[in-house]
Amino acid sequence: MIHNNSKKSKTAVIMMVAIAAMVMAAMIPGLIVADESHAATTEIDIVPGMKYTFKPTYTEGLTVTTTILKQGLGTETGGTWGTVTSGTLTVNVPSSATPGTTYNLTLRGTSSNPTQTLDTVISFKILGNMTVSGSQANIVAGGSVSMTPTFDGFGTPFSWAKTEGKTNPAGLTVNASTGKVTGTPAGLGLQTVYITATSIHGETADLVFTFTIVPALGMTNDPSTGVLFWTG
Repeated sequence: MIHNNSKKSKTAVIMMVAIAAMVMAAMIPGLIVADESHAATTEIDIVPGMKYTFKPTYTEGLTVTTTILKQGLGTETGGTWGTVTSGTLTVNVPSSATPGTTYNLTLRGTSSNPTQTLDTVISFKILGNMTVSGSQANIVAGGSVSMTPTFDGFGTPFSWAKTEGKTNPAGLTVNASTGKVTGTPAGLGLQTVYITATSIHGETADLVFTFTIVPALGMTNDPSTGVLFWTG
């Protein structure tokens, strides 16, 4: 009987210690519990073709090694998007990644003497790449252009500029904040405009649109040159 009571007492002490640890974790703001099942999850929006880097810092006075415990799409494991080099996590999202999916990665920090582990879960939500669109109707010679592109994507506000290495019709300018193309172009015929939007993360999307400058309508001869015929 004494032996059984001793075992029960030890079990009760262990339970009390565990409960006390949980209470302390709840009371201390920002404390991340080492157990992965209780680790806080950080959600990061990202798009195909984008790279994410993060160098975790730890409590002063400890030497900590950072590793990836597990990673993969959804509940899968064995993913390869993330690597750790010299304590820095790098995640490269392939351009073939499917928007709407989630890539989960558990980062583990380990210190020694005594051994302590701290897990951090990062959940990458894959969004769609940025898109831009817009068109300009034909204009009459001497008329003006006013075209504001529409856009969608992650990383707003975008910045806008003429596409590098391209030439736009003389007389047109691109608003750097809105992408609006305005001005009075010269000449006649088909005109092509090239503009590029850049997100705050460096992703780019190009827009190419065309319009035609047509001559102003006018009569090229005089009624006095008309021909008279007798029909009576």
